[in-house]
Amino acid sequence: MKYLPLLAVVLLPAFALAFSPTITEIDQPYEIVTVDFEPTTPAFYLGELQNYPVMYEVTSEQAFTLSAVLLQPKSGAQPIDFSMIAIRKNDRGGGVSEVARQRFDSAAWTTQKDAQTGLTFWRSPAFSNEVGAGTYRIEISTPKNTGKYLLQFGEGEDSDGYFASLSGVRRTHQFFGFSVVKMLTSSLVYYPLGILFLLFIIERTWRYRKLILKSSGNK
Repeated sequence: MKYLPLLAVVLLPAFALAFSPTITEIDQPYEIVTVDFEPTTPAFYLGELQNYPVMYEVTSEQAFTLSAVLLQPKSGAQPIDFSMIAIRKNDRGGGVSEVARQRFDSAAWTTQKDAQTGLTFWRSPAFSNEVGAGTYRIEISTPKNTGKYLLQFGEGEDSDGYFASLSGVRRTHQFFGFSVVKMLTSSLVYYPLGILFLLFIIERTWRYRKLILKSSGNK
């Protein structure tokens, strides 16, 4: 029974998929944010429009699937009408060419309860294009260029480790203005707490099994 706490620690990584979002930091309008990710591993960026669009840049030396999806906390009856535009930097002569343009009206967004963060999001349709090697940029904007969002690049699953993901959840809560109490709604918190409570009951039952059996025999 003395190994039960160790067992709980061993089980923690089972609840930790890759979730360690980067806060987008912009020093000036139209500054390019370089995205470092593998196409098969998701990368998350927390961002805020402050009167101008935000531009992310992805570079790959081989063909890949350029995919992205926007999420925003469901805090009202209607989502903010974000748009995404994907362009490719031309290899010669400078300039860019448009890959895709998506403007998400209110009807396009769906609601999603995310167990890991404990938040309910408005989720945009996924943007996904097979593209060749090169440098691509995705611009996030709204008509008024205001609003906070969570941007996911890439698809698939990976593990960042339990504590890195837990820190990512807290970072997300802070970014969207939630208190530390909101952490109790995260599966990274309530599942381990449930396991620890169950192991505690098992340990107590084992420790006092003779007393329990004796008490049952006296009835």
